[in-house]
Amino acid sequence: MPKTAKEKPGTLSGEVVNAKGAPVAGAQILWQDSDGRIPHVLHTDAQGRFHIPDLHAGFYELRASAGNAWSEWEHNVTVRPGTEVNVTLRLKFTPPPAAIAVELTGTMRTWEVPVPGAMPSDAAIDPKGNVWVALQSTGHIARFDPDTKEWKLFKVPTPDSGTSGLVSDHLGNIWFTETDAGKIGKLDSETGAISEYVSPRAKDPRTPVIGPDGALWFAAQQTNLIGRLDTDTGKFIEYSVPAQNASPYGMVSGSDGGLWFCELKTGKIGRVNPKTGAITEFMPPISNVQARRLVNVGDAIYFTDSSGGRLGRLDLTDKTFKFWDSPSGAGSEPDGIAADTTGKIWYEEAAENANKLVRFNPAYGVFDTYPMPAQNSAVRNITRDARGRLWMPLSGPNSILVVE
Repeated sequence: MPKTAKEKPGTLSGEVVNAKGAPVAGAQILWQDSDGRIPHVLHTDAQGRFHIPDLHAGFYELRASAGNAWSEWEHNVTVRPGTEVNVTLRLKFTPPPAAIAVELTGTMRTWEVPVPGAMPSDAAIDPKGNVWVALQSTGHIARFDPDTKEWKLFKVPTPDSGTSGLVSDHLGNIWFTETDAGKIGKLDSETGAISEYVSPRAKDPRTPVIGPDGALWFAAQQTNLIGRLDTDTGKFIEYSVPAQNASPYGMVSGSDGGLWFCELKTGKIGRVNPKTGAITEFMPPISNVQARRLVNVGDAIYFTDSSGGRLGRLDLTDKTFKFWDSPSGAGSEPDGIAADTTGKIWYEEAAENANKLVRFNPAYGVFDTYPMPAQNSAVRNITRDARGRLWMPLSGPNSILVVE
């Protein structure tokens, strides 16, 4: 269950051993949520042990390496409230079938959404690896099985509700926003049953994310609010953004424990303290910034600057900004953004005369571009699966795309 105020955090512990069973000191461990969000790296101590405290209940995956030795992935390790789970990772002196960090080649494949004019807007990956897509124009939530290539459609009860952003929780429930109805929806992925929750003040909830407290957080662009929905009780709490008419949009859970969002009309990047609801705003040192979507990588927030045609970075340690011009220039309109398992940043230049997928290497400040397979792709959201692939809905061509 998602963590509530009374729920104690869980712990993931274990050891790394070599092929003979001896402990390995200083081994590197990559661990992350099973949906691939926010990968972390740590090392074993002198006894080959590791300890990861303060985890919310859910599924995790981890893998160890030392020199040219690797362990297999441990997938869907279940952490429950107030318990400690122990895992042993055994190193093998053979090349792994896939490296810890999957290097994407930029190869693209697409599948058409089976509803004409559906305008797919956002995607989410559940713990089983299914891809869920919000069909904004038709009021459906669609499920795509990457293995069988089969689709299944679920109709949202409220007509013309504007199904939009969606996210999977650790149990596989799909939470989504109904932007035109002022509601939050929950789809039980096992039964297909849909429940709806009416927001008290947020008339246009968007861009939901599961926070570090296990609650569903979202932005409300027109009503200038950041909302929190307790997924156990259905209770809403909504916080006003300090800047007037800020137009909050895009949210991500940060490695610092906060929730970060964009302000479309002020250019600021905002942070919500999930424990208190306090909001702090950070103003870039340059003008004409329209931060739109963001992603957390290590100790930084990267964001697309749609108005300025730039990629931005906010350092979470000293709160300084840095900007890079996007390859196609000031009119390129960067939008959806994500990070791969190597820490490289991927986003789309949405302008009609650009229409490119961009990869940025923060270590060297180098950009690569890949032409999109169709015109007017309009990628609003990019999400990563547990295999490291990037999935994105293409609103214009009415399809979904995977980058491998």
